[in-house]
Amino acid sequence: MRIETANVLGVDLGYDSVKIKTKDKELLFPSLAEEEERGVLADASFEVLKSRDNLVEEFDPEKMIIQVHGNPSREDEKFTTYRVGDYVLNQRSSSIAYSLSDDKYEEPEEFAKLLSGVCLLYPKADKVVINNLVTGLPIKYYEKHKSSFKNKLENNFKVHFKNINNEFIPKKIEVRQATIIPQGLASYYDFIMNKEGVVTTNMEGGLGVVDLGGLTIDCVAFNNGELIKGSPISFNEGVRKRIFKRIQDSLEIDVSQDIIKRQILKEEDKIKVRNEVYDFSDIKEYAIDRLARDIALQIKNRWESYLMIDKILITGGASLLLFDKINEYLAGFPCEQIHNNPQFSNCRGYIKLGFALHKKNENTETLATSSEDKNNKDEAKRTDDEQPYDSSQDEVAVTIEE
Repeated sequence: MRIETANVLGVDLGYDSVKIKTKDKELLFPSLAEEEERGVLADASFEVLKSRDNLVEEFDPEKMIIQVHGNPSREDEKFTTYRVGDYVLNQRSSSIAYSLSDDKYEEPEEFAKLLSGVCLLYPKADKVVINNLVTGLPIKYYEKHKSSFKNKLENNFKVHFKNINNEFIPKKIEVRQATIIPQGLASYYDFIMNKEGVVTTNMEGGLGVVDLGGLTIDCVAFNNGELIKGSPISFNEGVRKRIFKRIQDSLEIDVSQDIIKRQILKEEDKIKVRNEVYDFSDIKEYAIDRLARDIALQIKNRWESYLMIDKILITGGASLLLFDKINEYLAGFPCEQIHNNPQFSNCRGYIKLGFALHKKNENTETLATSSEDKNNKDEAKRTDDEQPYDSSQDEVAVTIEE
């Protein structure tokens, strides 16, 4: 059995996309998973390989199919089959329903996404051991879900993951520890720490963080590293509803928001269908302006009285579209954008925090070991001092050669 270990794994199970990152590798795919109860995916023709002979360890990230064992402690439990990520997206031409449920983090589909990502990151492993999986929850759901989510994550999972030859490859995934933090903290850690988890940016004042996601927008502020009570702001209308849907409704064709998103990211504000070109540049600019104005207005209303906020950090994938306009409307607040792949900012923060916690634990263990050694030496010295001298203890090792 080939076992691979991840000391720290950062996981961002976003509403719009899933981001998973190790120190050296990262992965992104649409935050979609659908259970397949019948049909070709559940068909027995997808053989589960029981031997490594002729094993093909290649997987298609655009055709992820995973079977998740219902109860890893019981062999008789059935596996549930899911389509994941782009494979769900590519089966539809019109819009897909992304989950905005309050209980999203309790749903089995979330674990299907997570486990699929781990399988892709470690294609050759029969078993993946994750020493610390670091992730976050939106602040408004943090207290409600943190304990149960942590308990569900710290588990031993059995899965079958489909390779490019339509064969299910059995894998085991063990999560030894899960660290759950409020999501806003992750971008804060990304901003103040280097990649080894060492604080390199001195933040003595206040910092606001605005995380611009596809389906949600979360804002939170810190002062000297502590959450400012009353500062969190959450919007359930991200760029999908306020920008992509507005564009979608303005067009004369039924095209998915994901196709519109892809065109915008390619900086092509038009769609060509059967030789007909549909331009949406004007409506896009209008929608961006309205959303940026509304975000800025909410921030001003909530944060204007927090005089300790010196800077606002704009992050998240949608910051590529919205930063300039938000910065314009928030003229009274100095704004800074995370330029380095902003949609991975939370994941980088999780990784950096994981390394910082690992170093902290190592230092604690070193101090404890040093203290224990010192105590043992002191105890030995006291014992020697208390006992009378015995000449029989003076032995010399002698080697006799014949």
